[in-house]
Amino acid sequence: MTAEQVVQLLHNRYTAKKYNPTMRVSEEDFAAIIEAGRMSPSSMGFEPWHFVRINNRNLINDMLPHMWGAVGKLEDASHFVALLGRNVDQMKPYSSYLTHIHEDVQKYPHEGLDARMDRYVTFINEDQDFQTDREKNLWVDKQVYMALGNMLTMSAAMGIDSTPIEGFQKRPLEELLTDRGVYDPEEFHLTVFVCFGYSDAEHRMKTRRPTSEVLTVID
Repeated sequence: MTAEQVVQLLHNRYTAKKYNPTMRVSEEDFAAIIEAGRMSPSSMGFEPWHFVRINNRNLINDMLPHMWGAVGKLEDASHFVALLGRNVDQMKPYSSYLTHIHEDVQKYPHEGLDARMDRYVTFINEDQDFQTDREKNLWVDKQVYMALGNMLTMSAAMGIDSTPIEGFQKRPLEELLTDRGVYDPEEFHLTVFVCFGYSDAEHRMKTRRPTSEVLTVID
């Protein structure tokens, strides 16, 4: 794609407000959307996310009373995904998860783990000056949102509509999802949702502030 084509794609992408229940995203296309999330950048390459595809209609119906931002959309969307962030204990230096990333995923030698963890400790405690677990979880969530952004762009590139969903009651949803065994609350916390499908409604013209309002150049 040319730069002009990519820019036009971003101009055309919008958040769907209503979906056509008769049109479904193919499994091949959905796999490409997930791949866009999987291949997203993350701090130190730690990939602090997990994606959960929720197909169970009974579970979705139980979730909807706690998801005001999904009403009118999720009922007819083709695919629905919860994006989770890894909890603080999972992201501690020398955790089994970070050791797995270092040795098994990135194939670095075990001998280099100490130096990497030392750099990581400096990063979280001094460079970023995280004081609380909440700050660390928010740092994880920022990275989950990078994965979400890539998923939204990939879906738009394939002509698939999407709706990121932040309008939900976090505590009751976390209780519901963990009670149903969707994820382990010791490992993950709920960050954001997204649904995909094909829009069944006209959308208003996209508006954004001009570049002059969002970009400052320091020479």
